[in-house]
Amino acid sequence: AKADEIELAVQVNGKVKARITVAADAVEDDVVAKALEAAAGAVEGKTVVKKIVIPGRLVNIVVK
Repeated sequence: AKADEIELAVQVNGKVKARITVAADAVEDDVVAKALEAAAGAVEGKTVVKKIVIPGRLVNIVVK
């Protein structure tokens, strides 16, 4: 039995800033969009350099 939803950690520059719950079969673009929304305060005013998604585990957003 597989879960319908999974919880992912959202990191900004390697530090956990939020957690999001997404559908287990969510498309990567949707996951990244939700992660950016959840960590909006941490990325505000900064340039997003890279978005790394490790399916089922975490989303890491690199900013500078």
